[in-house]
Amino acid sequence: MAERTSGLHRLVTVPAIYAAIQNILGGAEGRKHVADLLFAGLVGKKVLEVGCGPGSWAPYLSHAAAYTGIDWNPRHIETAQLKYGGDSVRFIHGDLADPALIADIGAPDAVVGIGILHHLDDAIAADLLKRIASLLASGGRYVGIEPVLHAGQNPVARLLKALDSGRNIRTEPAYRALLGTQYAHIGTVIRTDMMRLPYSHCIIDGIVS
Repeated sequence: MAERTSGLHRLVTVPAIYAAIQNILGGAEGRKHVADLLFAGLVGKKVLEVGCGPGSWAPYLSHAAAYTGIDWNPRHIETAQLKYGGDSVRFIHGDLADPALIADIGAPDAVVGIGILHHLDDAIAADLLKRIASLLASGGRYVGIEPVLHAGQNPVARLLKALDSGRNIRTEPAYRALLGTQYAHIGTVIRTDMMRLPYSHCIIDGIVS
């Protein structure tokens, strides 16, 4: 995993600090903006979120039939389960490389990834997306949002990206390339209005055949 986890970057592994940073950058309004854009098509669907952190996005997926969040950080999972866990909402510690975990998850209709790919190098990110495609039911979707580099980018946005703990912030074509041939349809779009501060995001929507 290509991720900075030393010094100040280690703070994001603490659930309370992670949540505070997210609130400073986007707040409830920004988070709702992202959720409205990404999750509108997931009503009544079985949803899996990879890299769910402390479960901050779970409340915005209450319209899903079932939600499962997975993360490698046990502190995040413990926090998420205590705060958001319920009959149709659960959180699992682990990763998609575990065959037993995959069998437990079943076939979701959609997989959500919020800011995970830029923490992974190309080989690991492509492998993750391949695993996700194999999990999805026919016609299932991968829905994600990532920081992105592009021409004419606001200098503040570039500075914030330089401070990001993820070391693989890509261009829009590079994100598209990661999805490979497993996805019959790949849609991407760059948005610069998702946060309080100047920032650029790439929204990704991949559909399996």
